[in-house]
Amino acid sequence: MNNLKTQFLGYMNTPSLFKELNGLIQFHLDINEIKDFDFRKLEITQKLTLGSRVERFFEFYINQSDNYELIKNNIQIINNKHTFGELDFIIYDKRTEKYLHIEHVYKFYLYDDSFEDEIDRFIGPNKNDTFVKKLAKLKNKQLPLLHKNETKEYLDGIDTDSIEQKICFKGNIYLPLHLVDTDISIIDNTCVRGFYLKREEFVSQIEFRSLEYCLPDRFDWVSNPNRNEIWISFDEVITEIDLVLNREKSPLVWLRNKESNERKSFFITWW
Repeated sequence: MNNLKTQFLGYMNTPSLFKELNGLIQFHLDINEIKDFDFRKLEITQKLTLGSRVERFFEFYINQSDNYELIKNNIQIINNKHTFGELDFIIYDKRTEKYLHIEHVYKFYLYDDSFEDEIDRFIGPNKNDTFVKKLAKLKNKQLPLLHKNETKEYLDGIDTDSIEQKICFKGNIYLPLHLVDTDISIIDNTCVRGFYLKREEFVSQIEFRSLEYCLPDRFDWVSNPNRNEIWISFDEVITEIDLVLNREKSPLVWLRNKESNERKSFFITWW
């Protein structure tokens, strides 16, 4: 697939992971604005991580919106050769006439109900990332960076005390098979995108063998599987899945029921 506009639309349609949590306030993107966007200006030529790529989507949105002006982005705060951190975006809201500091986050989390505390149950597909760690980093490092003395010289005389701070935290949640269709607390349940399971579960359940599959490129993880046109058989996809699992990575997989044309998204975990 790998179509920038399709990826951007998938990004825009990804809900905020929560409305407000631990004092963190969301910055919401209005999808109704994009009908007037000039997509000829949506260009990404560099090889970027998925996180950096969706930051470019956010930047494109701000630049195309009539309501905002992009002041600076990806501002590395360095003093005496020491790097304190990076501010994602400083923008100007033309409607409220206020400057905003936005930290941007886009995540895929698997819901692991083996943890006792609800907030600990959201983990990255490769177990190298957690919702709790990201919240702590936002609260204790990324947002306080704005108010460090070393930051002021990077903001062209803008009074840092007058800058409002928000986050744009979009998320995709995948539930274990036994919890599919179950509401979970803390997060917005419209973020639930599918399920996850182990390889052994996948190959042992006969209903999966008659379906068609696609292993999307990581850049297409943000895309809607309904836009995909190339599908392969169960036997073919297992070969591709095993190549990913052997690298200790959990692949995202799309499936299609050829008869109903129903499509779903799921992870197969390596752990």
